[in-house]
Amino acid sequence: MTKHDTDALQRFDARRAGAARCARRMAQPAVLVLALGIAPAWAEAPQAFVLQASGFETALVANEQGRLIQEWPGRPQQIAPSRWVAVDFDTSRSVWFDETGRVSLRGPYVELRSDAPFERHPEDPDPTPLFSAWSEAGTGLMRADGSSFVGWQPGSGEWAITAHPQRYSWRSREAGERIFDAHGQLRMQLAKGELRAAGPFPDRPQYLVCDLEPGTPCALRDEAGNTLWTERIDNLLPLNNGGWLGLQGRAWRRLDTRGQLTGDRTRIYVVGYSSPRSRNLASEDLGSWPRWATEYRVIREDAEGIFASEAGAVGGLMYPDGRFMAIAGATKGEEICPGIWRTTMGDAGDKLVDADGKVLGPFSAYAWKEVDGRPELRQAIAEDGQETLVDCRGKLLVQTPPLSRLSAEAPGFFGTLDGESQPRLWLDAKLGEHLLPKDTWIDQVSADGALLLVRSDAEGLRLYHVKRQRFVGETIRYAEALLPGGVVFLRDGYYGFMDADGIERLPARYTAITPWGEDRLWTSRYLADDAPGRIATLHRMDGSVIASWLNASMSDSPVLRSLPNQGSLTELIGPTFERADGEYFGQQWVDRNGRTLFLSMQCKLGTSEAKGGVIEPLTGPARRHGTHCTIPDDIRVAMAATTND
Repeated sequence: MTKHDTDALQRFDARRAGAARCARRMAQPAVLVLALGIAPAWAEAPQAFVLQASGFETALVANEQGRLIQEWPGRPQQIAPSRWVAVDFDTSRSVWFDETGRVSLRGPYVELRSDAPFERHPEDPDPTPLFSAWSEAGTGLMRADGSSFVGWQPGSGEWAITAHPQRYSWRSREAGERIFDAHGQLRMQLAKGELRAAGPFPDRPQYLVCDLEPGTPCALRDEAGNTLWTERIDNLLPLNNGGWLGLQGRAWRRLDTRGQLTGDRTRIYVVGYSSPRSRNLASEDLGSWPRWATEYRVIREDAEGIFASEAGAVGGLMYPDGRFMAIAGATKGEEICPGIWRTTMGDAGDKLVDADGKVLGPFSAYAWKEVDGRPELRQAIAEDGQETLVDCRGKLLVQTPPLSRLSAEAPGFFGTLDGESQPRLWLDAKLGEHLLPKDTWIDQVSADGALLLVRSDAEGLRLYHVKRQRFVGETIRYAEALLPGGVVFLRDGYYGFMDADGIERLPARYTAITPWGEDRLWTSRYLADDAPGRIATLHRMDGSVIASWLNASMSDSPVLRSLPNQGSLTELIGPTFERADGEYFGQQWVDRNGRTLFLSMQCKLGTSEAKGGVIEPLTGPARRHGTHCTIPDDIRVAMAATTND
């Protein structure tokens, strides 16, 4: 263990440190604001988050203006961008409040079934979040302000959406399914043992209700409780002419508004896959139109079932009014882009067909792969494994050298040339080509695609500026992190930072450099050999110092880092201060301008095990818990910021 390591583990004498730093002290957060010349510019809706202060049993909700929002006990949980709930186990109560601390409801003890909101129907006109919550009264759907959307349902079960944008299903494990509307009113009650095989439909709040046994009749019911008709079908799809497609076994047939066969009764259709031996719960996704279907001619229909000839089967597109358009020569079809099908046409090969049934041309690839985040693109894979980029109509989008591999990255694509093992082609977001020199390969790309780290066996790593199409800066041996604004590198055991222009903004003298969003860097280093301890410093991306803290370490809080731009505050953890009256453990939360918005202390006083905590916000009164705890002046001095690195 080195001398520096030993110093880092030693207890900190606050009295000695405070006296040594009086000349450069910034004792109070308010003084720090003036000293740094920071003008307050509060956003209309300040960002809120949770702080976990030592000495407190639960986290506290605070905002970036330096205010503690939560003024009541309970474990807080953020449930929407501007909504929170705090649940207190001791009192069995819940408090629902917004980012300003305004309480919308004080209610019973609840447990949210998931951290994520209940997933509404994509076409639900009401976008406000809902939550499945449990209480002693049952399980209900609640809004983010704590009000009831659909009341408590007894017993166990789960909430689900339906194909109707504003019908919500409670699937009880003890009783029949119940369907509610957007006002929380019960619209349909099924008996235990009944199955909702189809419906409610987006433009028809009607339900196909069946027994579980296939082959038995199913009834179409409306929400008034009327049975509209009964037929031996297993599933149902609405057509836009008022009629239906009804499933019998594996065959779909056209039905009129009364559920009777209509049109050419000798024609049946197979759409996708369905099992003739089981009935399934209704799906919330009815699919899109047109859809691929295969038409068969019925050769016999009797009590034993429907028998069709496969010899005359033809593939084609079925439209929302029930029309079928045969695609000459097609036997199979697969929708590989929205509104585009790959069809199998025997000896003629595979073709691309659009939603009007028009043959666009040959499908010349072996397969297509979707590209995450780019629905208009497809990776085309040839028979020999080479890859290219095409649009949904099969048009080649960029003329590249032959590529054995094309891998999608968030802002573009890596391309590996045929005969090579590493990627050295970069396709940017606009599909601009950047071919790097031979015997180099792309090691990393920044999140915005502006910078590449390019490696060669001979030279190590170079930074490549995509917009300027050239290398910048000196060679580096090891890169810790590639950012949109530059690269954190390692040299001789210490970290430094080079910006996007290749300028070394921070020399390699730090034991750690941690990015904070896109505009700040934290550094940590040991002091000189004759001065024990460490220093943590907040920098701008040009390397200039905002503020420094002695013997503090940055806490990489996942809660704060999950916020936009990795949050507006960083938590700094101080050492354990030893004084004659006990031990003190300090924390503080600072903003991007180095201002301390929250100062916290946990106290362990005397020889007893009595502990307490206090947190002082920039705005508003302090909050305390447990044994009375105050922050001594010399510890304030030791924890205050300086403008030196």
